[in-house]
Amino acid sequence: MIDLFAPEVSHRFLATFFFDKIPSPLDLRFQKISGLSRQLETSPHREGGENVGNLHFPERVTHGSLVLERGVMNLTPLTWVFNDVMGGFNIRHATVVVILLNHASVPVCSWTLTQALPVKWQTSDLDASSNAVLINTLELAYKDMRWLGVKV
Repeated sequence: MIDLFAPEVSHRFLATFFFDKIPSPLDLRFQKISGLSRQLETSPHREGGENVGNLHFPERVTHGSLVLERGVMNLTPLTWVFNDVMGGFNIRHATVVVILLNHASVPVCSWTLTQALPVKWQTSDLDASSNAVLINTLELAYKDMRWLGVKV
């Protein structure tokens, strides 16, 4: 029996990038994804004669930056676009779909990020005394985020 209200674990996920509506089949697996957030900014307004509190009026919604971490790999469509934007200032936006998977690798929910623009690319330290995987950290600023719950 499936419990629709049981929380899912956060370690089964994948991300898909669409550049010019074409998916990147090589850029799916990441070690860590963060920055799936949005916040409603408000401005306080004090009512006349009211000394207890403020009314809050919505101003705009802001989003975090999507941060993806994975081991350094050969050239992929995503790293090529990052290099093109960062190295040649050739602006290319992407649509990013992050999917949470259940124990059977069936999608549980997803986040679709639109107008994602590469803004930062960082590689972990090169360390001769360590045996750790060399990590690329890729950061994208995005315009909007839509959440879709599909728990089955």
